[in-house]
Amino acid sequence: MTILVETVTPPSQGAFSIDFSLTTEIVVSAEEARRAVGVFVGNEIADLLHGDAPTLVLKEQGLFWRVPVVLSSRSAGRIGVTGAIDVNAQTGALMVDANTLHTIEKNAEYLAAGAAL
Repeated sequence: MTILVETVTPPSQGAFSIDFSLTTEIVVSAEEARRAVGVFVGNEIADLLHGDAPTLVLKEQGLFWRVPVVLSSRSAGRIGVTGAIDVNAQTGALMVDANTLHTIEKNAEYLAAGAAL
């Protein structure tokens, strides 16, 4: 499993050390997060969008599953990633704002225009 640590900014060069310990409980599984994002984007944006395999992300606000949002069609298959939605790994809350939705919509439009759907 990949874990992305967003709370640390390394220097551009020179010595770098990171040492931490984290004990937490993951209540929402990666699959549950992926399904929740798929249902959300399918209902709120377009039915050709779905969630893909998430990455676990440690942010200042806590632990999240970052779920890529993918545009696919029956005829073309997987077309491309349009953005990502973070899902709280303890509560299952989707972290979605207007900017995230706008980015996913615009990227989906761009990818769809270049694909033979």
